Amino acid sequence: MAPRGQVEYCERLITELRRNSLTNAVPIRSTVPALQAAPYDHTQTLYRTLLVFATVAVLALVVGLIEFVYFEPPGKVSGATATIVGVYDYDSSTRMTSGADHSAFPRTQQFAAVVDWSSVPPNMKVDARWYDAFGDVVGHVGPTTADQLSNSSVVPIVVPKEFHHSLPGQYLFVVERFEGSVPVEVLARRIVRVERS
Repeated sequence: MAPRGQVEYCERLITELRRNSLTNAVPIRSTVPALQAAPYDHTQTLYRTLLVFATVAVLALVVGLIEFVYFEPPGKVSGATATIVGVYDYDSSTRMTSGADHSAFPRTQQFAAVVDWSSVPPNMKVDARWYDAFGDVVGHVGPTTADQLSNSSVVPIVVPKEFHHSLPGQYLFVVERFEGSVPVEVLARRIVRVERS
C-alpha cells in the first residue's frame, strides 16, 4: 500500500492535468502542410464530353466526304443529260403507256416512265431505276450502254404480287451513268407521288 502523502500528491497532479490540458494546451506545430481535397470541377467533365461529341462529328463528316468522293468523283462529270419524256399510265398486259404525263397517281394505277435514250451518248453505260419512299428499287432497266437500251424506253414500276397496289408516298425515277459497277453521275430525275386514296 502506498503512503497517504503519495496518493494525495497523485490525485492533485491528475486533477491539475485535467484542468490545464484543455485550456492551456500548447498548439502543435507541424512541418507537413494540411491536405485539402481539391474542389470538384464540373467544367472539366463538360469539356471532355464536348470533345467526345466533336470527335464523333468530325469522323461522321470525314466518312460522308469519303463516300461523296467515291460516288461523285470530282472531274468525272460527263456533261451528258438524259431526257425523261414523261410518266404515264401503264398497262402491264400490253406493256404500253397511255394518257398524259402525270406527277401523281392513285395506288391502283400502274405507271411507267418513258426515257429518250437517243439523248444519251450511245456508248455510255447507264441505267434507269425507280425508288420507293423507303429507298428500295421497285423497277429498273440496265446497267448497259444507251444504244442497247433503245428498245427499253418504257420503265414501269414493279408491284410485288403480295401487295397488288403501289405503296403510297413519293417515288423517285433516276437515270444514272455508271463507271464500272458504281453509279457516278445522275443524268436525270423525276419525282412522282402515289396518293393514298
